[in-house]
Amino acid sequence: MALDIVFTNGTFHTQDPDRPVAHSVGVHQGKVVSLDDELSPELFARTVDLKGATVVPGFHDAHCHLSFLGESLVQLDLRPAAVATMGELIATVRDAAQQAEPGEWIMGQGYDQNYLDGEHPTAEALDSAAPENPVWLWHNSRHMAVANTKAFELAGYPQRKGFTVPEGGDVPLDDDGAARGLLQETARSIVSGVLPAKTTAGVADQIAAASDAAVAAGITSITEPGLGDPSNIGQCPTDLAAYQLAKDQGRLHVRATVMPYMTTLHPVDPTGDTVAEDFPGEDQSFGLDLGIRSGMGDDWLRIGAVKVLSDGSLIGRSAFMTEGYAADAEQGVENVGYLQFPQEWLERRLIAAHANGWQLAAHAIGDGAVDVVLDIFEKAQEQYPREDTRHRIEHFGVASDEQVARAARLGVVPVSQGRFVNELGDGMAKALGEKRTRLCYRMKSLVDAGLVAPASTDAPVVEYPPLSNIHDMVNRRTASGAQFVPEECVSVDEAVHAYTVASAYASHQEDVKGSLTPGKLADFVVLSEDIYSVDPTTIKDIEVTATVIGGEIMHGNL
Repeated sequence: MALDIVFTNGTFHTQDPDRPVAHSVGVHQGKVVSLDDELSPELFARTVDLKGATVVPGFHDAHCHLSFLGESLVQLDLRPAAVATMGELIATVRDAAQQAEPGEWIMGQGYDQNYLDGEHPTAEALDSAAPENPVWLWHNSRHMAVANTKAFELAGYPQRKGFTVPEGGDVPLDDDGAARGLLQETARSIVSGVLPAKTTAGVADQIAAASDAAVAAGITSITEPGLGDPSNIGQCPTDLAAYQLAKDQGRLHVRATVMPYMTTLHPVDPTGDTVAEDFPGEDQSFGLDLGIRSGMGDDWLRIGAVKVLSDGSLIGRSAFMTEGYAADAEQGVENVGYLQFPQEWLERRLIAAHANGWQLAAHAIGDGAVDVVLDIFEKAQEQYPREDTRHRIEHFGVASDEQVARAARLGVVPVSQGRFVNELGDGMAKALGEKRTRLCYRMKSLVDAGLVAPASTDAPVVEYPPLSNIHDMVNRRTASGAQFVPEECVSVDEAVHAYTVASAYASHQEDVKGSLTPGKLADFVVLSEDIYSVDPTTIKDIEVTATVIGGEIMHGNL
């Protein structure tokens, strides 16, 4: 019986240290079965000539909100590339309102106040553009949003008054004591509860649309952090079912590891009796229904770590810091940000999840939050020792030398975003000041400390194409062209390794993907140029000519 397919006449950079370069790869039943002349091409039913092209393993985005990326494809595009001024943003909302029915929601996302003279859209400005429609605009960080008066009214707060600001959030007020429109962090829940409800089928449509876009960019797998709690992160309580539906329909075209949000975990009594307590004791389980935890699934869809936010964002100046933000200090304001949840809340739940076998993934951007999370991880391991936990800190945005060394000692996986340097770097530098910026989104320091540091984008917070991300990891320049801590630049090989082997490691999957090694999944990307030999300042211009997943050509013509 013939084997499936062999790809010949290419330069495969395998990311396997025992066989770093090969010129042909044989595939059968979705996996690599041979390199070079280990098996004769005559044994394969089909041969594809790559005509000398450069090939790398498939890119795995270790922190990508795929479902939200799909949502962004159908909402108003308010990214700086689409709207350059506040006037253009308001005009975009006005145009949408003129085409909408009265009472229909106007939804948009991607605005960044750092490109709008430091200002957020106000409810009054949105009212003038859409007087008959509720408006909800996501900030590009998705840690805050802006709503107009109609939206507040639907939430039960006429004149944008009468609400209670939840802990871990903030609502700026005008001179009359009414909300200006901005809802920061947990305060999003003041209005988000009345947004149009998402359905399982609708979220599946978003996942399908985003997965097609991802494949075209060379992404063969992703990890989506935080499902199931739309008041925090997630689309709807049936997010996992939406992924399953997209897979069953044959529309999930990237491999997906999904993280439930921490608030979806609850006490699970193995006796079947109702658990009276609101939090488990040492003799009770803590997890999803049916006791599901990290690792369940297959090569296309599996459950990974449990995700929780500990703090906010740098450009929103809500990330929890050990020192105040320089930009606020210039205005005479001491602001160190804040935690999303009380530290005790975080500690009890993260330790319970650890004790019940979960891999942990805590969003921590500020160095104050990094300290809190490292303390919890270390305490969890002391109380309930486990081998090879690979607990993750998502972003690891600002970290001192001591924190980097401690993370290495604890075996923590820091999941940073190189693309932030370009798209958000100018705003982050302004918020932090020169001294603190040196500690921001470190990369080379992580590698040199022995940490396994994967690559990710946090899309749709920033653009998702891996080659743009690799470009920024290697070059580290902001949108204005300024250098951003150039000593943290990594090599091309280190960046590709981060996007392949290291990202697979972050989700305990390096034994099945990340390198082109016999026995592993046949996921790879064909490039228009050799990423290892081009001028590093042109990496972003390289094109993905084909994406192969499981030996199947999912994008491009070969």
